[in-house]
This record gives sequence, structure tokens and C-alpha cells, in this order.
Amino acid sequence: MRQAPVIRRRTLLAAAAAASGLCALPAFSQNAKALRLVVPYPPGGAVDATARLLAEKLPAMLQGRTVMVDNRPGAGGNIAAALVAKSDPDGSTVLITSNNHTINLSLYQKPGYVLDEFAPIAQIGVTGFVIVAHPSTNFKTLGDMLTAARAKPNSISFGTGGNGHPAHLATELLKERAKVSMQHVPYKGSGPLTTDLLGGQLPVGVISVVAAQPFVASGQLIGLAITTKERWPDLPKVPTVEESGFPGYEYSGWIGLLGRTGMPDAEIVALEKQLLAIAATEEVRSKLYKQGIVVVPKGRAEFKSAIAHDAVVNRDLIKSAGVQID
Repeated sequence: MRQAPVIRRRTLLAAAAAASGLCALPAFSQNAKALRLVVPYPPGGAVDATARLLAEKLPAMLQGRTVMVDNRPGAGGNIAAALVAKSDPDGSTVLITSNNHTINLSLYQKPGYVLDEFAPIAQIGVTGFVIVAHPSTNFKTLGDMLTAARAKPNSISFGTGGNGHPAHLATELLKERAKVSMQHVPYKGSGPLTTDLLGGQLPVGVISVVAAQPFVASGQLIGLAITTKERWPDLPKVPTVEESGFPGYEYSGWIGLLGRTGMPDAEIVALEKQLLAIAATEEVRSKLYKQGIVVVPKGRAEFKSAIAHDAVVNRDLIKSAGVQID
């Protein structure tokens, strides 16, 4: 049975502090409207799973106020983001999203929103990506792959879930640090990508930890490295990219909530504390981990700084990769 990972002491203390105030959380406003959690993706997947879990837990803290999940997929997440950016800033509409929120600002010529239109509330957790290889490549380590890439530039193809996908940018960051050239093969979704990896039609792929775990465990794919700061508990033998010779390397997917700028401060503060308290519970940590999400809570100030940094990093990676979607 999969178990939720042990959170580092600093993260655990922050979450525990939030949980200790569970009975004394500031009251949410007397807003009679339902709280709508807008998800930029169709049902299924990490962000949607997080939204549905929060929608289940929040009403008890909102004096019975209805919380609903509103899936608005399309344009890589731009439709949902634009909807929230143009919504009434009364605190009844909140975006729950991921890295694509910052990626799309540079990936699309007209994403339909800007960062200043949003008020960060809280980060819930992070996901990671695994660089995997088909056994026929004979790559046993990340170093093996990079050595081959240096020997024959652009001879190795790597697949991800699409141009500008977080896994794509994670690999572009590695290429930049390692000073290698490799060919990107964008796929429309993880299903076809994983099929080609398992069949040997694609030598290398960068996929989610959830997708990678069973195939790495069975030996059908070789786990070369993981992009997160720390090793993933279910893949203890797969080293991080940082451990593989790249100090400071990290590219994680984040999941968090943002309101529209102008949302009352009292509502932001209350919702932030409620979300952090929910994330601190063992039940929520365990359920999210099964979806490939490790709870790494951040309050609104820290989350805002992280988003700003993320936007700059992604802008530079997209520019260097020469990727853009009209």
C-alpha cells in the first residue's frame, strides 16, 4: 500500500501550526454565493483531484456554504484563467491551477490574462517528473544519456506531453545546464507517449511520477532521474537531477489557488488559513499522494514570490527553446 511521504521538519511544522488553529480560524465573509473552484482541465488528473478534495472539506469551515468544482478546459488553461481574471472580485470565484498559469504567459501570444489580475491564496502541493529511458538504450544513469547526447548532438529524442508542457521545460532546463542538444517530440497526452516509450519507438521520455512508477518498478522503463528537489518515496532508487551532478536543479509542478485581484483581504486571509489547515491533515496528505501530489503548503506571500520566480524561469526557458503557440 502506498503511504504518504514524510514531510521535512520545516514543512511539517508550518502545516501543524495551521492545523492547530483549526478551531479558531477567522470566519469567512457572509458571502452567500457558492464558492466556485475553477479548474483549467477536464475531470481527472492532479489539479482536478485536488479541487474535488478541497470542495469536499471546505464547506465544514465555511459555515455550510456550498463549494463547487467548475471544469473549464481549453487553450492550455487560458480559458479558465481568463474567466477568473474577469470575474466579480467578491471572493466567490477562485482559480485552482498549476505551472501552466505562468508558462502560458510566454507560450501564447495572447493568453488572455496577466499575473497582476490574480491574488495568490495558497499553494497546496507539488508534483514531479521522471526522466525515463527504454532498456534498449542501455542508459543506466542520467550521465549515460548526457554522455551519448554530447557525443552525437540531436541524436537522442525525448518525448513529453506537449510543447511548453512543464515536463518539456524541465528537460529544457536540464539541456541548458548540461549543455547538450536533444530533439523534443511533443505528444498530445501521456497515453500515446507512454505507449511509444514502452514499445521502444521513443528512447527517452519525461513523464509524471504516477505514470512512471509502475513501469520503473517492473523494469519496463529505466528511471534515470527525477526533477524534484528530493527523491520520490515510491521511487527511492531514482536519484534527483541535482544528485546526478547539477547542484541547485529543481523543476516541480505546483498546485495552488488564486483569487481575482480585488478580492477582499479578509476573505483571502481566511481561505488561506483554511486551505493550509486542510492540507495539514493526514487524510488529505494521503489522498493527494495517491494522485502523485506531495503536500508542500505555502501561504499567500511565499506563494506569490514563488509564482513570480516561476514566471521568469519559464519565460527564459520558452525563449531559449524557441517555442510559442499562436
